[in-house]
Amino acid sequence: MPRDQRKYQKALMKKRSKQKAASQHKSQQQEFGSLSGQAIIHRSRAFPLYECLISNNWQKDDLGLVEILLARKQPDGYICFGSYLVDKYCLGLKNTFANAGFSLSRYENEVRDRVFRKLVPVECPIELAHQMIYQSIDYAAQFGFQPDNDYVLSQYLLAPRGELEEPYHLTFGRDGKPFFMQGPHDNAASILRQLEKTAGPENYHYMTALDAF
Repeated sequence: MPRDQRKYQKALMKKRSKQKAASQHKSQQQEFGSLSGQAIIHRSRAFPLYECLISNNWQKDDLGLVEILLARKQPDGYICFGSYLVDKYCLGLKNTFANAGFSLSRYENEVRDRVFRKLVPVECPIELAHQMIYQSIDYAAQFGFQPDNDYVLSQYLLAPRGELEEPYHLTFGRDGKPFFMQGPHDNAASILRQLEKTAGPENYHYMTALDAF
């Protein structure tokens, strides 16, 4: 085969390869475009990790709140993500939400700022994120506290429990006891009744909004 002909054939194969990739991408966009955000999230464990971030205070003894953001890349190129607010001292997975179908620019410009607010995010090993979330849920369950209702959906951004190693030494509670610090949406009376019942009198600490004054 003449050299020019080989060059032409090579260029033609490259063009067809690009067309095939573009066609597959369009097909995936159409497929995912017909799915609800919840349906996409239910499939998300199979998607590659885009990034995992954690607030840089995760090893500090401050308010006990740690924010985690885990994002995965959908086959159509969009981003799905889960946010997890962990209360290390008492309530475990205090708040969580998940969403899907975000463009990369929208995710980077809107989601990170919303999730971390005044906290500083740093890169997080996926094992640390999973261990922090799962073990905080275990700790809170000892005292009768369940994860936020939206965990029913956001759990699908995580690998199933036991699939990843848990190599970190994490501690929960404060000074060996649960320590409840009231947030703006916490029903302090209900939580304290629960601690009185499950931890027992004098086996927990607390600070309510009134105690802060």
